Amino acid sequence: MKHIRSVTVLGAGTMGSQIAAHTANAGIPTLLLDLDAKTAANGLARARKLKPDPFFTKHTHRTITVGGFDSHLAQVAESDWIVEAVVEQLAVKQELLRKVEQYRAQDTIVSSNTSGIPIATISEGFSDNFRQHWLGTHFFNPPRYLPLLEVIPTTDTKPEVLKTMVEFGDRALGKGVVVAKDTPNFIGNRIGLYGVMRVLEQLVNGKYTIEEIDAMTGPLLGRAKSATFRTLDIAGIDILTHVMNNLVTQLETDEERAAFELPPLIQDLNARGWHGQKTGQGFYQKMRTESGTEIVTLDPQTMKYRARTRPQLPALDNAQSIDDLGTRIRT
Repeated sequence: MKHIRSVTVLGAGTMGSQIAAHTANAGIPTLLLDLDAKTAANGLARARKLKPDPFFTKHTHRTITVGGFDSHLAQVAESDWIVEAVVEQLAVKQELLRKVEQYRAQDTIVSSNTSGIPIATISEGFSDNFRQHWLGTHFFNPPRYLPLLEVIPTTDTKPEVLKTMVEFGDRALGKGVVVAKDTPNFIGNRIGLYGVMRVLEQLVNGKYTIEEIDAMTGPLLGRAKSATFRTLDIAGIDILTHVMNNLVTQLETDEERAAFELPPLIQDLNARGWHGQKTGQGFYQKMRTESGTEIVTLDPQTMKYRARTRPQLPALDNAQSIDDLGTRIRT
């Protein structure tokens, strides 16, 4: 079985930079590439400022070397694992990976962090050797803190390649690894985003506010404090859009296809460039005030931000008084 002692991450955006941070946390020398070295360096710098911190220590980032597709791509030949984390567009991924194929060693494992583009589709037309060492490795944001790692083999993936990535994800990266089938959006996003769409319906229809929904879908249900809308801001509303549009395209005959069609609210947020944390505003916005910072909430009816309000739901208050999670959910 192959031992992974060096890693290349393709793409220094929100996910790529944090995946690089986590492989660095594991003590693995990591090459982080983007369009050019400056772009990669900027991505790494942004990752170092993120909260919660993607790095174990303030010095861990020194394990990462930055470079550019324009001048450092040949260095992927020295890596045992190459993980692609560029924009969720099939053509972009394929164009970059064709360049990677020219340099990678014959036994180097290559994977994609795509949120839902079929893994086999990305590798169509590539060499037999490439496809035998190719699979999906889908991390969740933020990679250091969310334990799930979906590993998605294709029918061409060698069994030993799958075994290597499962054991590496478990032992080296500390992940809860789930082997998923190469179906649209795999497991986590297929289930989770169905729930997100049902919640968005309630917001758009005016039944509940953003604060009320987040109060109901966070720790109250045993989930993260970021709940629904803070999670979407962290993940990126633009990423949500790519993933959902990809799913709708693939589910041509599915009876639930319409359930994944995004409401105009999301289209409006994208048109305004309000993609969440990466752009400084989405469903929430952090504003600087004379007394420090204040987090305000989007009013979807006016598309303006307002002061946050405390949820006024008697049933919510009653549920919060129940300590046992199982009892609380069943009540």
